[in-house]
Order: sequence, then C-alpha cells, then structure tokens
Amino acid sequence: MQPHQQVLAMGIIWLATLIVASYLFSKARSRAFSRGVEIGKEHHRADLKLQLKTLREELDEARVQTEADQRRHHLAVASLKRTITELEERIMSYTGMPVTRADYDKLLGTAEMLRLAQRTMSALMAAPQAARAAEQATAIDNLAKRVHSHLRATPAATTEAAA
Repeated sequence: MQPHQQVLAMGIIWLATLIVASYLFSKARSRAFSRGVEIGKEHHRADLKLQLKTLREELDEARVQTEADQRRHHLAVASLKRTITELEERIMSYTGMPVTRADYDKLLGTAEMLRLAQRTMSALMAAPQAARAAEQATAIDNLAKRVHSHLRATPAATTEAAA
C-alpha cells in the first residue's frame, strides 16, 4: 500500500472512530443520566420515607395528646354535670315546699278551730275578735288550698302524700 492510501485509510478509520465515539459518548451520557435519575429518585424516596416516618410519629404524638385532652375534657364535663345536678337539687330543695298530707290535714284542723272560735266570739258578743278569727280562718283555708294544689302538682308526691 502506498503512503497516500495509508493516509486515506487512516482518515477513514479516524472518521469512523469519531462517528462511533460520538455514538458511544451519547450512549454513555444517556446511561449516566438514567443512572443519576435513578439515584436521585432513590434519594428522594428515602427522604420521603424519612419525612413520612417523622410525620407518622408526630401524628401518633398528636393522637395521644388529643386522647389525653379528650379524657380531661370528659372529666371536666362530668364534674360540671355533677355540680349542675347538685346545684339543681339544692335549688329544688330551697324552692320546693316540703309539705305532706299531714301538714294539709293540720291546716284544715286549724281552720276548723278558728271557725269555731269565730262562732264562740260571735255568741259572746266580741265582734272584733270574731272578725279577726274569721280572717285568720280564711287565710288558713287559702294556705291549705295552695298546699293541696302543690301536693297534687308535685311528681314526687306519692299517693299517700297527695290529697
């Protein structure tokens, strides 16, 4: 082979090498890029797993705290309900008339005695005392009627206590 043919062959080989080298470089670059993307995805997944783990721990702590808060709230509500019930019982004991059928009967007996006293005073010609006895008998009768209506209206009144 002549030297110019050798140079020409070397040029052709050199051109073929450049073409093949550019192909190989692009393949290596795309493989490196793909590898970098995969490594980046793995690091991102690892970061996400770590964040997820941290968030789950925080969520568990928040749940425990919420349950503790709910328990405290329920205890406070129960305490307040007990207090309300106690206060309602106190109010009812102060406002309710603690009367029984026996009290009603005694009021009726007192009214009868006052009417008898009025008739006696009228017979003795003591008009002011007779009028006073009549007033008191009427007042006792009115009080007895109020007690009677209270005894009937009270749901706690038994059949023995109600008139």
